[in-house]
Amino acid sequence: MKEKDSFVDCPEQQLILYVEKEDGTYGPVQTGSFITKNYIDDFFEKRQRLEMSLKEQVRKKEISPIACYMTLEDLTPAETASRVGISVRKVRKHMLPQYFPKIKPSVLEKYAEVFDVTVIQMTELYNG
Repeated sequence: MKEKDSFVDCPEQQLILYVEKEDGTYGPVQTGSFITKNYIDDFFEKRQRLEMSLKEQVRKKEISPIACYMTLEDLTPAETASRVGISVRKVRKHMLPQYFPKIKPSVLEKYAEVFDVTVIQMTELYNG
């Protein structure tokens, strides 16, 4: 990439690119992020729609809050199990709405910590 082609006006997120300069040498240039400037709004809109859809599924008792927050945080059952300190089998069970009320309070607190929400937020979401 040439130096003149590398400039992007995006003060919110700056980065360093190594580009070919006018004199033929290569070196660092500070510029804005092309992706942030052009696509960040699309990302937030999609994320908001996904969040609304997942929360509606929880309200309809199609999934549990555990499955909802795992999807929003992009975590697999294995990653979640490791962070919570329980088996993958239990995480998969907790993803089903009928087992959510049976989760021990201590385990629910660990889930809340992993998902960076409160236990109250998770239970209110489940109870509608």
